[in-house]
Amino acid sequence: MKLRKKLVALISVVLVLSMMLCGCGKGTADTSQTAVSDAGSSSETADTSAASSSSAETSSADDGFPFELTTYNDMVVTFTKVPEKVIASNSNTADQLYAMGVGDKIIGVCYKNSPINPKYQAEYDAAPVLAEKAATLEQLVDAHPDFVYGRSSAFSEKNGTTHDVLTSYGIASLSSIEGYKLGADVEDVYQDFYNLGRIFQLQDRANEIVDEMKDKIAKVETAVKDAEPVKVFVFDMEQEDGPYTCGNNFASKLIRHAGGVNIFEDMDKTWSTVSWESVIEKDPDVIIINDYGDTSLDEKISQLKDNPTLASISAIKNDRIYSVHLCEVFASSMTADTIEKFAADFHPDCFK
Repeated sequence: MKLRKKLVALISVVLVLSMMLCGCGKGTADTSQTAVSDAGSSSETADTSAASSSSAETSSADDGFPFELTTYNDMVVTFTKVPEKVIASNSNTADQLYAMGVGDKIIGVCYKNSPINPKYQAEYDAAPVLAEKAATLEQLVDAHPDFVYGRSSAFSEKNGTTHDVLTSYGIASLSSIEGYKLGADVEDVYQDFYNLGRIFQLQDRANEIVDEMKDKIAKVETAVKDAEPVKVFVFDMEQEDGPYTCGNNFASKLIRHAGGVNIFEDMDKTWSTVSWESVIEKDPDVIIINDYGDTSLDEKISQLKDNPTLASISAIKNDRIYSVHLCEVFASSMTADTIEKFAADFHPDCFK
């Protein structure tokens, strides 16, 4: 009997010990699972932090700031941020800025000597005029811009507004390439837009503008490829010694793309005064008048038609005199449109 009691007691102890061991085993498993979960959470947090850090680094790298651009007179300008207060120093550079969609950043315009793309004319008309012609250093500094964009003539030693001087005042600036490059072509307009795309972080818009231009120009060139090139004289203005006209410049290249040839494109200058005798000798088929300035278009036409010494010129005899605004023959959003316009004037049969 005593033995039976002892056995029962022993079995009870064993059962109790077994239950305790099971309880301990279960507690260890739960703790282990919690530890893994916590470790996983810590790992995810670390990964998230790393990802955020990587994203920030990538964003900074994608911004591309700071970067440098070499501009007029080989001056180097450093860009450190997207501009917020912009001055457009010329009509065609204002046109480019409006085309890029940054018209809301323009705080002033200068030298409004030409209409711009009709799409943006209303905005341009509403913009504050900082200067009737080229702005002085004082005018620019007082306006507190962080970016000035214009033709090379806007950045002169005479006005104390060279790119280096503006940089010393903390103002970034850039000249449109077409305005200072001998023999500038459409690729230089493309580069203007690429530069603006980079400066304003609007590369997609810049690419869109350039691609549309390329497509339109290619279609025009295809249309006139078999046509005989016409001889073209560009009449800018009358001066004492003769007409002022373009040489090896951007307008000459636009004429080439449209199936013509500028009769003075072999000059080693972008613009120059020539003699009327040389114009008569070259006998242009077409005359293009730059419609701007104090002399009206009608007055310029009269200067050509009322001059008896010019009566033998084919363009005058056949009344093939056309006109453009300056913005159309300077680097602008209308570059491809101008080529198309010239081609239709030069070779109307190609577009019937």
